[in-house]
Amino acid sequence: MRISGLEIIGYGRWENKKITDLHDFQLIFGQNEAGKSTIMAFIHSILFGFPTKQQSLPRMEPKNKGAYGGKLELQDDVRGKVIVERLRGKATGDVTVYFEDGSTGTESDLEELLGGMDRARFQSIFSFDIHGLQNVQNLKEVDFERYLLATGTIGSDVLIRAEERLQKRLDELFKPSGKNPQLNKQLQVVKQAFTTYQDGKQHNQQYLRIVEDLEKAKQGVTDNQAQRQELQLAVEFGETLLKVWPVYEEWRFLQGQIEQLGSLAFPANGIVRLEHLEAREKELDAQLIQWQERLMQLMEQQRASEFWSDADAESVDALLETWPLFQEWQERLAAIDKETLYLEDKEAKQFAMLDAVKVIPEDETILAMRLDASVEQGLAKLQQEAKEQAQQLANEEQDLAWKKRELAQYQEQCEDLERDLWPSAKYQQVQRQVEGRNTRMKAPIPVVALMGTVAFVLALIVAGFMQNVILYGLAGLLLIGAVLAWVGFVRSKGTQSSTDPLEVAAFLEQKQARAALKKNYDKMDDLAFQMETSEQNRMRLRQNHVGLEMEWQKYRELFVLPQDFPSERLESALFAWREIQQVLESKQKAWRDAQVLRHKMTEWKTRLDDLVERLDMESLAEDEQIATLKMKQRARKNFVAEIAKSQEKEEQLRNQVAILEREKAVLVKERADLLEVANAADTEFFRKKGMQVEEQRAWQERVVLLRAQLSDGHLEALRYVSQEADISAGVLEKRNRLRALDAELDGYRKTIAEKELARETLEDGQSFSDRMQHYYLEREVFQDMAKEWMRVKLAKEMVGTIMRKLQEEKLPKVLARATHFFQMLSKENYVQVRFAENRLQVERRDGLRFFPEELSQATKEQLYLAIRFAMIQMLHGTQRLPIIIDDSFVNFDEERLEEIMLLLQEIRHENQVLFFTCHKQLSKYFSKEAQHMLY
Repeated sequence: MRISGLEIIGYGRWENKKITDLHDFQLIFGQNEAGKSTIMAFIHSILFGFPTKQQSLPRMEPKNKGAYGGKLELQDDVRGKVIVERLRGKATGDVTVYFEDGSTGTESDLEELLGGMDRARFQSIFSFDIHGLQNVQNLKEVDFERYLLATGTIGSDVLIRAEERLQKRLDELFKPSGKNPQLNKQLQVVKQAFTTYQDGKQHNQQYLRIVEDLEKAKQGVTDNQAQRQELQLAVEFGETLLKVWPVYEEWRFLQGQIEQLGSLAFPANGIVRLEHLEAREKELDAQLIQWQERLMQLMEQQRASEFWSDADAESVDALLETWPLFQEWQERLAAIDKETLYLEDKEAKQFAMLDAVKVIPEDETILAMRLDASVEQGLAKLQQEAKEQAQQLANEEQDLAWKKRELAQYQEQCEDLERDLWPSAKYQQVQRQVEGRNTRMKAPIPVVALMGTVAFVLALIVAGFMQNVILYGLAGLLLIGAVLAWVGFVRSKGTQSSTDPLEVAAFLEQKQARAALKKNYDKMDDLAFQMETSEQNRMRLRQNHVGLEMEWQKYRELFVLPQDFPSERLESALFAWREIQQVLESKQKAWRDAQVLRHKMTEWKTRLDDLVERLDMESLAEDEQIATLKMKQRARKNFVAEIAKSQEKEEQLRNQVAILEREKAVLVKERADLLEVANAADTEFFRKKGMQVEEQRAWQERVVLLRAQLSDGHLEALRYVSQEADISAGVLEKRNRLRALDAELDGYRKTIAEKELARETLEDGQSFSDRMQHYYLEREVFQDMAKEWMRVKLAKEMVGTIMRKLQEEKLPKVLARATHFFQMLSKENYVQVRFAENRLQVERRDGLRFFPEELSQATKEQLYLAIRFAMIQMLHGTQRLPIIIDDSFVNFDEERLEEIMLLLQEIRHENQVLFFTCHKQLSKYFSKEAQHMLY
């Protein structure tokens, strides 16, 4: 059962509050004083009634004195949708239960729906909060067993309270070493009264003798009356035996006759049944002879007009029915032969396309070739790779050729420049002269030296970046030039020379030529590096080409082609082999179909030849044979139509004869069964035995009537009596004894009267009478109290027996399930839940054992939850009610909270879980649809 919705008309702070679509794992969130506990109490009140004014629970009536109560919408596995409405009325409210079929119910139907669950049991098992979790360390074994009994067995603590009340009453009545209990006090009073009573008796010995004689006389009266009653009953029984003696004598005689005959097996109404069977058998014999004669006449008529045998007729019908099919087989065989010729021609054309194939493989080899789509895809991919590599190789070779031509041009330019260059010594001399002249013309600045230094640094950076040997060499040359420039600059400071303008112009041309030469060398180095890279790419492409050629060779071997077969034609070869495969498969299928048709045609002709031979038609051609058979078939059909009536009549006659024969066989069987039951060899002995059985049956009926007049006591008493006089003598002797007892009784009564008078005379003394009365009175009070103590003691033992039996059945199972849940919640850290020293104890994985107070608060609460869930599982067979939790996990860390939430998500498959909390972070364990916020 689960709660799918609720409607609060008026309860506590809530009015006209609706909550719908409650899930199996439902979160109800609200801040403090938002009304969570009120909703929880509302659910308890609707299910189990409003608290009465005598109870300690608050009634939660609205402060405005408005409507009080509401509805719960339930989903039950058997009843379906159920609405429970409880409104103000009698003490616990007026409840109405609305079922899905439109019917309504009362409080008793609600109790049946809840499986007899009451509020106390529900709150002790299915509904709990933090306060219950924190009290687990106080549980002792006896308390736990009682708690288990109250929650898991009875549904309330009725037995426990009854046992406690009975024990309290026992303690009030008596304690072995107590002084205040009532029985202990009364015992002292009785002892004192008895002592006083004994003292009075010792002062009056005559009184004791009189009392003793009086008791003996009274006992004599009692014994005398018992004997008289026994003798009177014996006399009455003897007189009864005298009355039934004639009946007993006849019964004994008939019983002996029946035993003498023994048990005679004979069927009921055997003789009448035998005579009836014999008469019916004679009648059936006459009818059977008549019907058999008529059947023989009809069979003679049919035999005289025989046309064909049934076997030949069936053969002809079957053969003519398959004649059109035989003609179809002939046409299909001709078509298959034509198709085979076409396939052979197509196969020859395909092999002509594969002119490079020198040796044609066997058909089985060709059919075994793997020519599926993966081969086609691999071949296409290989051709694409070959095409791409060829294009890349052509591009690389073209690029390399262009770079070679460009390098040759730069080489020619360098050679032309080198032919016009001055020697280095002359160039440096003219350079110094020009630089000296420039220095004199303006402030001496080492421009060349500075430029050389800058050029060296730049060349060194570029060479380091490009990792080029030529650039490193150039940087070295620039370094040498810069050093020489600085040396020349230093020397030229103190020298003066004159320089020719033409020589200066030539120097400038030489300088430009050297710069152009350096630039060409740089470009040549770059081209050389690019050509080296292109050559490496070309070598890599050529190596890849070798790998592709090996792949091509695999396809040539697959297609049985020579090594020099062009790779461009491999795809067409694949299609050709596929066509050949299809042709071969079609040829094989056509051959198999032809074989099947030929086999069928051969069988059909064989059947025709056999039939023709049996019907003497061998001289006719095949078509004439078929025509003749058709004509005779039509003639036989006419014959069959003519004799159909006679055959039907024959069938009727045969059926009638069979019916008569079966009826006769039944009669013979019944007569044999009658003789077998009677164990008679013939009918004469059977009739004789039947007369004996009839006589025995009459005796048995008389014996039953006589036995009804005799009781078991009569038979037991008469078993050893041989004649009626013995009974009469016994009755007379008992009557004489009765008269003697009457005289003895008169003597006892006279003695009692005399002794009573003497005792009353002695008891006139006031002191002794008071003591005796006081003693008997106190003793009677003590006896009454002792009887009450015995009743209470027996009641307590009965309650204890019931409780022990229930505890022995339930407690081990609950502890086992609690151990399982505690292992899950503690991640196998604790492996056992038990009782030791009359207290709850748990065992850790390392073997150490702890009492609840030795555990952390969160672990104690996990233990409590494990026990609760174990009890809930014990009730799964009959009661699957919602579990209601009110913020019970505030002491759990994140990891333990995760474990308990996972366990609740498992339990919700069996029991709905309604979780009330003010901690919003717990919402991550619930789906958005299963969250309800209170405002």
